[in-house]
Amino acid sequence: MIHRGNLEKLARRGTASVAGAACSAVFGVLLVLIVTNGFPPALAGTLFAATSVFLILESVILLGTDTGLVKVVPAQLAGGRPRDLPRTLAVAAAPVLASSLVAAVLLHQLAPSLAGALVGADDAAAMSAMLRALAVVLPVAALHDLAVAATRGTGTMRPTVVVENLGRLGLQALAVLGVHLAGGGPAALALAWCLPYVVGLAAGGLWLRSLVTARTASGPPATPWRSVAREFWAFTAPRAVARVTQTALKRSDIVLVAALASPTEAALYTAATRLIVVGQLFVQAVQQALSPHVSALFARGDAAAAGSVFQAATTWSVLAAWPFFLTLAGFSPLLMGLFGAGYAAASDVVVILALTMLLATACGPVDAVLLMAGRSWLSLRNSTVALAVNIGLNLVLIPLDGIRGAAIAWSVAIVVRNLLPLRQVRRDLRMWPVTPSAARVCLLAVACFGAVDLVVLGTDLAPPADAGVLAVGVLVQAAAVWRWRGPLGLEAFRAVVRPRRPADAPAAAPA
Repeated sequence: MIHRGNLEKLARRGTASVAGAACSAVFGVLLVLIVTNGFPPALAGTLFAATSVFLILESVILLGTDTGLVKVVPAQLAGGRPRDLPRTLAVAAAPVLASSLVAAVLLHQLAPSLAGALVGADDAAAMSAMLRALAVVLPVAALHDLAVAATRGTGTMRPTVVVENLGRLGLQALAVLGVHLAGGGPAALALAWCLPYVVGLAAGGLWLRSLVTARTASGPPATPWRSVAREFWAFTAPRAVARVTQTALKRSDIVLVAALASPTEAALYTAATRLIVVGQLFVQAVQQALSPHVSALFARGDAAAAGSVFQAATTWSVLAAWPFFLTLAGFSPLLMGLFGAGYAAASDVVVILALTMLLATACGPVDAVLLMAGRSWLSLRNSTVALAVNIGLNLVLIPLDGIRGAAIAWSVAIVVRNLLPLRQVRRDLRMWPVTPSAARVCLLAVACFGAVDLVVLGTDLAPPADAGVLAVGVLVQAAAVWRWRGPLGLEAFRAVVRPRRPADAPAAAPA
């Protein structure tokens, strides 16, 4: 039985993280809407392919330090070693800065050669201009992500919400809209997408500095540099590769669609998968809130509490995500039409991936638990296997079935990416995400929103009537959830709206 304080702490952090994820989802969809409605499909697809290359490359030069900081910093604070934080940040940031500068120079110089292979001769000039513009901001983006991750490691989600979800993503959408209104070209469009990282780094760096200063005011002397570096990189080194494979798993299919089909098909596929990412953002928000907390629990040797927090996070994820993905599957043609003429043709992609995400959500934040338990090598192996499956199937299925083939490939990779760590967490940590309450929530979502899908897809009702049917499903689920709020642990969310008591405040690190 988990202590109430652990659930309330997860609820506080989770609520802040979910609020940030909601803002991220809104700005992310808004950005895609602006690009798909404001620019030709070929240019839109070229931008999506270029930014996917940028994000994959950034994951390489980040060297897994974002996850490493979220794991190591809470453990240092829980162990009474706050003065190790500055040295940990230094040993993390130095190689990231060096590798990012090298990568930026290489990308800028090789952009013309890469462009033709990525999008073909017709769009190579636009792709080259975009890649060179993105290369300038690449080091800034890597340091931005490192700084924001470090703030999460100190135990607060506010910088992630304010700096990343609201600040950078909001500025990104506004800047791209400005380029559209001004009639800017490919280079201006790419710069509008990446320059908000500069503002984010400035704000995130200052916030991180204040957090570290507050936590290092007392405590024993810092651990020697060599020991700090060994502790950090022993866990983080496998993440340097695993982070690449995870980002490639999310983004490589866009690049492959652009290369094997066309930039126009890549625009269709990106718009469809953006709707899936909206649902994934909630699950990732829960994972971001869960990771530092579980890391501290493992550091204290409280595996039972860590397992209970894991189960609560899974139940809450299913409670929010299953209705969303089921609704997405039923309303996919209508939603895809919002991205512009011809985009409704990609609604099959939404259905395939939305149904796959039901399984992924039911597994819970299983990879985060595996990582916070120190099994970074297992996580690396899992993500590598999933990436190999994804790329292999994409190479076969995209030439045969276009973006539907890409969706099937990603769907299979998602299943592999979740079932492998699920088995390992069960075998090695004796943890399991699904409780009777979570199973009840799954059945409730299928009964309410599966029925909505059958009505929407099986009849020819007008959109207002479809919305009415959906409203009935929402009300039925809300009534059932309210009745089951005790077994679902939802009373912990009262901690979000009441003032923090002294007992709720973070405990001081032992001397």
